[in-house]
Amino acid sequence: MLLARCRLRTGDTARALEALSRAIQAGLSDTALARTYSEFSTPLRSRQGRLLQQQLLSTAGGRGSVAVEFAPQERLGRYYILYPPGYSTERRYYLIVLLHGNSQAPEMLFGWARQWQPEDAIIVAPEAPYVRLRPTLDAAALRFSALGEELQAPDTLREDIIITSARWYHTVAEHARRTLPLRRALPVVVGFSQGGFMAGVLLAQYPYAYAGAALVSASYYPEGKVLERLDLLRRYGVELLLLHGRQDPIVPVQTAELFANALQNAGVAYELFLFDGEHWASPEATQWLRQWLVRLLQRQ
Repeated sequence: MLLARCRLRTGDTARALEALSRAIQAGLSDTALARTYSEFSTPLRSRQGRLLQQQLLSTAGGRGSVAVEFAPQERLGRYYILYPPGYSTERRYYLIVLLHGNSQAPEMLFGWARQWQPEDAIIVAPEAPYVRLRPTLDAAALRFSALGEELQAPDTLREDIIITSARWYHTVAEHARRTLPLRRALPVVVGFSQGGFMAGVLLAQYPYAYAGAALVSASYYPEGKVLERLDLLRRYGVELLLLHGRQDPIVPVQTAELFANALQNAGVAYELFLFDGEHWASPEATQWLRQWLVRLLQRQ
């Protein structure tokens, strides 16, 4: 089945249907195939696809149907540690949690992170919990997301997926606080694109555990329930930095402006810096981020 999906995502419909046929012969009996994997809805309307559906129904009738359900899962995940130059276990450091964007991997942000990493801070960069199929195939390297797109889960589970991903990121921060030589100071979160959105969710879910977050070119999804918990950010004194390019073609700059208005109305401390550029942070924005991090960390 995975092979069929991979073939389909690379545009090879004929070989995708061939792989699907072999999966049916091997025992696949998901009669709701088009709903489970929406990318098959069009190929299954072809002549060969209709024949496969008939074969699938026949197989299911003889073996019993298969349903799909979703439940929380606990497993091991991976994160990276970026030590500052001159790192020593004899010193104590601040902690920064770095969250990557959709269809990215942590190492794609390492070069940028080194530009703003304070000399007295350790950065931990977790992989988002879900692998993206097509971006992974295109890059021939793992690419991740916090939104679980490949699960093909119903929209009603979007909030659960987002909150569960935030819980994984918080687990990483807690693990780092137990195992690294850190100061008695709250961590700060830096997130890019989808990671910026998830940084906001992380603070909204655990406002007592973080000093603040920098949301860089951040997307926004209402299922993250960030706006509904802004009173908690104000209560715990959390601070936010919003960095966004005026010419961003992926996430419109109005996203940051609207979020800034919501923060202001809720009485949450924030800075908004709009830079000339597109989705990626400009050198000016990167310098602004570094200065903001240094000020926030040293105030603790």
